[in-house]
Amino acid sequence: MAESATIRDASGEAASAAPGDRQVALRFFELTGGFWRGNSAGKAWFWSLSLAAAIVIGVFANVTVNRWNGWFFDALEKKDAESALIAMAVFPVLAFVAAGLGVAILVSRETFQVYWREWVAAKLADGWIGGRRFFRLSLSGYEPANPEYRIADDVRWATEPVVDFAIGLLSSIITAITFIGILWSIGGSFTIQTGGGPLVIPAYMVLAAIVYAVLVSLLISVVGRRLPRLIAARNEGEARLRFSLMRIRDHGETIALTRAETGERRAVKQTYDGLVQRWLAMIKQRGRLTWITNGSGALVPVVPLLLAAPKYLSGEMSLGGVVQVAAAFVAVQNAFNWLLDNFMRIAEWLAAARRVNELADALERLERDPPGAHLALEPSRDGGLTLDDVTLVDRDGRTLAAEIGLSAQPGDMLHLSGELGLGKAALIQAIAGLWPWGRGVVALPEGALVTVVPHKLHLSEGTLRAVFDSGAVHAGDEIANALRRYGLSSLAPRIDELRDWDKELATGDRQRLALARAELEAPDILLLDEATSALETEIALDLISELRAARPDAIILGFGQSAGFAEAATHRLMLKRAGGVVRMAGPARTEVRAEAAEPGAS
Repeated sequence: MAESATIRDASGEAASAAPGDRQVALRFFELTGGFWRGNSAGKAWFWSLSLAAAIVIGVFANVTVNRWNGWFFDALEKKDAESALIAMAVFPVLAFVAAGLGVAILVSRETFQVYWREWVAAKLADGWIGGRRFFRLSLSGYEPANPEYRIADDVRWATEPVVDFAIGLLSSIITAITFIGILWSIGGSFTIQTGGGPLVIPAYMVLAAIVYAVLVSLLISVVGRRLPRLIAARNEGEARLRFSLMRIRDHGETIALTRAETGERRAVKQTYDGLVQRWLAMIKQRGRLTWITNGSGALVPVVPLLLAAPKYLSGEMSLGGVVQVAAAFVAVQNAFNWLLDNFMRIAEWLAAARRVNELADALERLERDPPGAHLALEPSRDGGLTLDDVTLVDRDGRTLAAEIGLSAQPGDMLHLSGELGLGKAALIQAIAGLWPWGRGVVALPEGALVTVVPHKLHLSEGTLRAVFDSGAVHAGDEIANALRRYGLSSLAPRIDELRDWDKELATGDRQRLALARAELEAPDILLLDEATSALETEIALDLISELRAARPDAIILGFGQSAGFAEAATHRLMLKRAGGVVRMAGPARTEVRAEAAEPGAS
């Protein structure tokens, strides 16, 4: 298999050494081995042992069939009709048992695969979605490409083959041991007459099978060592293409209205051109391997017949013995050539396992070593919200918002307006505990729940009840009453309908729904991000008043120029952009403080 490679960054400098295939395999089993421990242990061990038992019994059934071959063909050679008829009568029983064992292996194998994949996918999905890591990871710079694809597809490609490999490896070991005994006992030794006397080669059929298998396996390993990397590159290219096409679908309206399809088509073509090159490189490598696999496949059935022919012609071996030895040689050869038969699948498995490992490692690194964690989150001393000399920068160190200071007490509503841009998004995320880059202190009430109400609420396909059950489970009547309070009475009887609500509801209705959802979450701090931009001022004031009445002690920050914010606010702030940086502007207050930044400060 492939050796470890060096990954280079955009500048071409060596960044880090990618783990070799052995490290990938060990890391994957470390990550997924928990399936055999904890709550899933009973299920895991039951299906593992059931599968192993079925495989062992199946191998011995194959040995029985091999012995039946010797019995039947010897009877034919001796023209022993009675013995041949008995053998023919026994064969249907053997066939029935073999079929039953095949069913047992199939059911136990696929059931085990489904349960293992379920466990691994749930582990990764919980790690990615939990703690809002899907968003934090996208900001961190650690995020591997297409994490959702890794959970949905790579987990399947990384778990299912392992079960098949285990079946094949266990079967091969038992088969090799068992059928080597048959080759040894029936094949015997081979004598070559030389000038110095007879040369006896003991267990020559066994030696021939081993030498042949070792040579082919070594050849496969050398020729195919680059294949795992090429398959990994191909899978990455496929994921990029899917992402490019999905992006067009997600932004279809904007692309159509702005006639931007030419640029999107060009981007897709570039992605596909890169994918084609990766496919061609992999096909070239697979072509080399096919020379070996096809050649070996043609030789394997013939080699034992050639080796057994001299002994059969000399009368040392019966026809039944030849058939039995040939079948045993092929069985032993297949057992030893397990690597040969599964090399392509092992390469594909390593590629998938590597991608699964990368996502798991990124999630662990996010918790262990948060990137650029200079912005301090602390509990406030007075139970309010305080931003003390907060400066926010992006991942590259560029300043987005400089020296922002404010304080708010329970019941306050602050309106922050002005040229916010990226600085606004960073400020909201910083208060919500998501923005990692910057300096200064964000102090929140201890244990405070922060809820962000966006200008366009994302609605997953499903029920409205699921939209409200983001943290706590709410009764149907509670949800229906909240909908009515925020002007969505028509939706109250439909909370359990399965619909694509993101397409069903207009922007104004989604904003009403977001406010109703925020009320039921009972937050301590509410961040309204253009949350009433699609509503008229009078309606927006009514909805904000409803929210304030439901959460009178909550601290509310309204960002932007949305209707109702300025009228309902207890304090107002203006943020202005100077030199590309958002800064506080206007007179300082005791409740809201803005400290002037030095010219050109970043």
